[in-house]
Amino acid sequence: MTTTLASVDFATSVGIPILVSAATAVITAVITMAVTRANDSVNRRRDRYAQAVQALVAWVEFSYRVRRRTDDRPETLSALATLAHDLQESLACHQAWIATEHPALATTYERTRRTVTAAVGPAVAEAWTTPPVTSAAGMNLGEWGPAAAAAAPIAALQHAIENRFGLRRYRTALGR
Repeated sequence: MTTTLASVDFATSVGIPILVSAATAVITAVITMAVTRANDSVNRRRDRYAQAVQALVAWVEFSYRVRRRTDDRPETLSALATLAHDLQESLACHQAWIATEHPALATTYERTRRTVTAAVGPAVAEAWTTPPVTSAAGMNLGEWGPAAAAAAPIAALQHAIENRFGLRRYRTALGR
């Protein structure tokens, strides 16, 4: 009888703490893995939003590339045309992704894209009609271009994206 009680005492004093410790370790590992995956997901979404803004900025910059071209050789024109097509594809891709990820933010992105394109379109058309740049001084464009018109809408989009993440989204939802 004493042997049975001694083994029960031993199991209780040693076995249960070991089981609790092992269970705690497993739970901690599961929670850590879940938090890590959630953080990775958030970081991937942030990167995609940053790429969406980058595409808008590149679209604004396209007019400057056209205006600062140094020649009208077919390969130069082809490279610029390819860049324009790639930018349009990128903008459409980001629009579609944002629409699936956050429909309300997709509306903001679309509005920003339309506003930026309204400034970029005429600038690109004008840039194509200007002769190629033949001197360093020709690279200085002064106040020309769509950058000033595009800055505020892009900044507003960035602010909306910032409010998509972290505690800011709760403050925004509460109207603070």
